[in-house]
Amino acid sequence: MNFFEAQDKAHKRTGMLVGALGIGLIGMTVGLYFITMLAVQIAGMYEQAQDRDAAQRGESTRPSEIKQWLEGEVGSWWDFDLALVTFGIMIVLVGGGFLFRYLQLRSGGEVVAEMLGGVRIEPDTSNPDERRALNVVEEMAIASGIPVPPVFAIPSDSINAFAAGHTVDQAAIGLTKGCIEMPRDELQGVVAHEFSHIFNGDMRLNLRLVAVINGVMVLGIAGLFLIRVVAYSMLFGGGGRSGKDKNGMAIALAIIVFGALVAAVGFLGTLMARLIQAAISRQREYLADASAVQFTRNADGIAGALRRISGSTKKAKFAAEASQFNHMFFSQAMNAAFATHPPLTDRIKRIAGSTTGPDMNTAPREAVAAPGATASMQPEVSRAGLGIAAGAVAIAGMRNSIAHAGEIGAISMDWTRSILESIPDELRIAARTPRSARALIAAMLMDEGGTDDEALASQRAAMQRLLPTAEVQNAEILRPLLQKLQPAARVPLLDLTSPAMQALSPTQAAELQQLVEALVAADKHVSRFEWIVAILVDAMLDRSGKASHRTAGTIKSIVPAVRSILSVTATAGTDNRDEAIAAVATACQGLGIQPPERGLESVSIKSINAAVHDLRTLAFAERKRLLEAVVDVVAHDEKTTVDEAEMVRVVSEVLAVPMPPVQPDVLAA
Repeated sequence: MNFFEAQDKAHKRTGMLVGALGIGLIGMTVGLYFITMLAVQIAGMYEQAQDRDAAQRGESTRPSEIKQWLEGEVGSWWDFDLALVTFGIMIVLVGGGFLFRYLQLRSGGEVVAEMLGGVRIEPDTSNPDERRALNVVEEMAIASGIPVPPVFAIPSDSINAFAAGHTVDQAAIGLTKGCIEMPRDELQGVVAHEFSHIFNGDMRLNLRLVAVINGVMVLGIAGLFLIRVVAYSMLFGGGGRSGKDKNGMAIALAIIVFGALVAAVGFLGTLMARLIQAAISRQREYLADASAVQFTRNADGIAGALRRISGSTKKAKFAAEASQFNHMFFSQAMNAAFATHPPLTDRIKRIAGSTTGPDMNTAPREAVAAPGATASMQPEVSRAGLGIAAGAVAIAGMRNSIAHAGEIGAISMDWTRSILESIPDELRIAARTPRSARALIAAMLMDEGGTDDEALASQRAAMQRLLPTAEVQNAEILRPLLQKLQPAARVPLLDLTSPAMQALSPTQAAELQQLVEALVAADKHVSRFEWIVAILVDAMLDRSGKASHRTAGTIKSIVPAVRSILSVTATAGTDNRDEAIAAVATACQGLGIQPPERGLESVSIKSINAAVHDLRTLAFAERKRLLEAVVDVVAHDEKTTVDEAEMVRVVSEVLAVPMPPVQPDVLAA
């Protein structure tokens, strides 16, 4: 599976899904038109009968315009104005239902989790099962090169999970209580399955499908509304019981029939949407299962989870709206006319070759829940190796990481675990809450400032101006720990702050951006790592809330942003301006754009935010081209360090491309 192609195909499939909605809309419009025209025909014939009765009694009638129109339509089944009105009603109902749900889900995975009753697992949770679940998600996110997604606990004893979001870096993971309490290797298999959905581009399609289902359901709801509310109130609201209001009762009965027919058309539309929901989901579940085995190198983990679900007698309990999200779950969440998932026995056979295995519901958890290891892990990489900060990184290694972005089999979990275990607990804890995360980022930039007393004093003044006293004190405490941190662990530590960054209030986020700018400017020189922190913080803050989900831009449509990121990469990789200019010129030529007029784009920490936002609108095929150009820039002098590889990975994270950490040659050998 090629990540870039999968993401762009998912974008195209989204367009096809909207097209299917349009076809369904036309079909339901035709159905509603003929139902409406049938009602018009009946009403017209009724009015004609009334006129005949009046004429026999010698009474004169004065027909209204509506009555004349109804009688004039008898025998005719085509009326352009009525067709136009019917289509307008359908646009309002179905299109409005789709748009309402689409906008509701615009914020992505977190909204879905909350709609299903989920509660965010706080990073500093004291619950051991929740802490283990967070550790598993953190390891997989950093190993695969994506920001750590927030994790939500769903209050259900059943075993299930889902991944939701519009983009790779705006995902959220939902785990039921029963899933969180599973042994570690089984939990890891389930989480790996959900990460596969993230990489395969399934999440975007899944959320659009929810909006489509909601849209086509609206017509059926409107029909039921006519029956239950309008007709019922006319029959039993008082007016229908008067002796002279037989006409009112007839109208009420007519509305009931009309509402039932409208509901029937809506039901057929919903049926079609459910068929699409089931068809899209089933095959992709097999692919995600296979990918999970590749990720964990352990077929027993996910097979054990599926066996546990198969043998479980606990009934799933979810919010009422869960049926619309059925296709997003790890296993069938609710009973449905059309199964959205393959049979559990088939999934187990494909993974393990047999449905038999140990009794997963009675197996002791302690035997598999040790936080330090699973059967899938290879021997641990020595921590001493992590200290090679300036070791050479093969250019081919970086190109290989880009070529295999999002490919589960290319990810090294043992290397990632070694990096994370090298980070002191105090720093990991600090990365997990909004206030301490800001202090951690400040301490990282203070440490980068070196021993320049004047710059350090300026940095401390900026912190005192922009941060509460407690956070300033915390930054001073964290600074000595960061000085001992292995260089290869710096970006992963920054990645751990991702959930905390998304939890910042707008005021806190603005203060953080001001703080980063002030701390970097204090020594009047922007180092490579300072650029990394600035870019990564901007990307974290940009993807929070209702960020843009447009992924159809081209490199030529955002040339200033592309020049900016290439210039930053070039200047961060060398102190020789002529070499940096040559590297940027070569990269621009390869991308088919003109290089900056002055050789290098003038970029400030403040302006990089706009560039980050623009880069995130690129189509995924274009993102691959840009990443390859960034590698060309850092490799221009034919020597690449771990620090420069960090820069490439940070750019990939900005672009929401899962690029696994690149190991130094000495460790990869």
